[in-house]
Amino acid sequence: MSEDQLADFERRIAHLESRIDTAAPRRLPKSPSLTTAATSMLRQAKEENRLGTVGYVGAARLAGGENLWDRQLALAELLSADWAPVAAILESLGSRPRLALLAALVQQGRCTSIDLQESLGGDCEQTTSGQLYHHLRALQSARLITQRRRGEYELAPQATIQVLTILAAAFDLANDPPLGPPADLPNPE
Repeated sequence: MSEDQLADFERRIAHLESRIDTAAPRRLPKSPSLTTAATSMLRQAKEENRLGTVGYVGAARLAGGENLWDRQLALAELLSADWAPVAAILESLGSRPRLALLAALVQQGRCTSIDLQESLGGDCEQTTSGQLYHHLRALQSARLITQRRRGEYELAPQATIQVLTILAAAFDLANDPPLGPPADLPNPE
């Protein structure tokens, strides 16, 4: 390489380096807004004269690997569903110890019964092995967890996405301020 070529190369590099603002960190472009997707779903429902669609999306890097999901369900289908299996799943989730067990399985992946017993730690009433197995059986019968080997459990792979979505929605219900004015309830006369 000649000295002129080397000098030209160095000038180009210096020019490129001067264009980089090292004071401001480079920001990745924002992902499309979920509001944009919901607006599109509403527009489609109006065009097709349907009730609409309920959807959920997410991304997670968990012990079992990376998960991406994008699910949609027609509102008419959801509202006409058989609620018995839905109620059974929601009932199995309706306990603090079971939620603690699910959280441990989400965070750690596969866990032994000893690990799960420790995840219940501070709740003295729920730390007996009998109570632990009672909760594990309820989560198993709802098909939310599986037993790989004796005394070893994991979140059911087919339930990971849905469990995280249910937990996120319940968290929002418990913590978000109410939207709009309070609804007037009918008088129970």
